[in-house]
Amino acid sequence: MKLAFSTLGCPDWSWVDIQAMATDLGFDGIEIRGLGQEIQAVKARPFTEQELPKTIRRLEDLNLRITCFSSNCCLKFADRQKEMLAEGFEYIDLASKAGVPYVRILGDLAPEAQGEVDDDTVLSALKSLSDYAAYRKVTLLIETNGVYADTKRLANLLENLGPEATQTGQGGKDEQQPSVA
Repeated sequence: MKLAFSTLGCPDWSWVDIQAMATDLGFDGIEIRGLGQEIQAVKARPFTEQELPKTIRRLEDLNLRITCFSSNCCLKFADRQKEMLAEGFEYIDLASKAGVPYVRILGDLAPEAQGEVDDDTVLSALKSLSDYAAYRKVTLLIETNGVYADTKRLANLLENLGPEATQTGQGGKDEQQPSVA
């Protein structure tokens, strides 16, 4: 069995400490939610354009993989859609460059449903991101929180996205169509 953990659980640890702990405890992978005070992985030093090749080599030397980049890209905000899409595209690009198969996005922000969410707004943004993710050979994962903890509602959203965009599979480099899980 392969095991991974999220950096969300160790916000005060350095990147070196995270790698050491993962190796010492026998983990296979790390889900990157943020590092230290920087919650956006795309802005964290190990994942900058200059440092990324070194980061990848070091992880390979340690026999570790990044399993997922978890973004804060929340698709429900119609008034912030341009900003949210830009963040989603950044994460997809980073994942593609790093050989990371998955990027986590949010349909709704909070763990519990708080107010209304317009499915059409979410669907519009999701279509843009899923098309781009397919092009970059990255699989999008939608966190099942807020109104989308209702599996019927999430299934309806994904059905409206289209069958070719909701295939499940291995994700990553071999997947030709975007997947949303």
